[in-house]
Amino acid sequence: MIVLERVGRRVGGVFCMAAAAWAGGSAWAAEPSAAGFPSRTVQVIVPYPPGGLTDGLVRQLAAELGQAWKQSVVVENRGGGGTTIGTAQVARAQPDGHTLLFTSTGLVTNQILMKSLPYEADALSAVAMGGTAPNVLYVRPGLPVQSVAELVAYAKARPGEVKFASTGNGSSPHLTAELLASRAGISILHVPYKGAGPALTDLLAGHVDAMFHFPASLALAKQGKLRALAVAADERLADAPDLPTVVQAGVPGVVSGSWFGFFVPSATPAAIQDRIHRDVAQALRAPTVRRYMQESGLVSPPMSRAQFSAFITHERDKWAELIRTRNIRLE
Repeated sequence: MIVLERVGRRVGGVFCMAAAAWAGGSAWAAEPSAAGFPSRTVQVIVPYPPGGLTDGLVRQLAAELGQAWKQSVVVENRGGGGTTIGTAQVARAQPDGHTLLFTSTGLVTNQILMKSLPYEADALSAVAMGGTAPNVLYVRPGLPVQSVAELVAYAKARPGEVKFASTGNGSSPHLTAELLASRAGISILHVPYKGAGPALTDLLAGHVDAMFHFPASLALAKQGKLRALAVAADERLADAPDLPTVVQAGVPGVVSGSWFGFFVPSATPAAIQDRIHRDVAQALRAPTVRRYMQESGLVSPPMSRAQFSAFITHERDKWAELIRTRNIRLE
């Protein structure tokens, strides 16, 4: 009789699992093959409400992956709990590659902001980067500011009154707003929403004053529905060369963007993780996906699994310092 036992180990900061088999008293280890993957419908959990960029991008990728895998790839939005509900569902899933998580910054910031999580911090492995987007600073048209300098002066004259919307506590727009406040020496009022759609709707309606959001909303700025002040990036955007960076606008150190990526339960065999990584990379090169990303202001930096894992660690360390110094708490 052959008995299988999972043995955990850490490799390059990513938690992996190996299978060890014993037969007749002798031990041997075998890495499962990905040849039969996937053998049924693949479920992709998005821990955000529908309608945002995270949801839009993953549906583009799911269509390409479904063709490559010759299996249905079903996207399910499972928002709530600051992304922990959907994340926990994947963390508890069978580690065979048929349940994926497509998420963003909240995955790392929750480890810092929350006293306890409904899953272990090392329960998931980073598999493939989906894309990144710099954060653009938008304000409602009625706000009497035309630049970052004027916004800072306006906020200093009204401590704690300028309302910054975000897609949720610990989200990239939230932390970027806190980073701006820290660097500029201003006090802001954070207004969290459950996703980008509701936050953007209230910004357009004038219920909040400002928000860091994706370059895709520059189309709304061109229509006069929003006013774009700067981009939180190292360089100006190719599609908006007249828009300065926040650093160029006078506030140093404000460089921040959103990222999106695929994760699986850590015990998923490495061969299957490699297969998913390779197929996601191929899907990112599809004309329909490239067109969507260009229209949305997204880029897809090439990353190996190890590089993506290192990137996630860097993100956690970077935001941990800001969260500590700004005393950011879940509201």
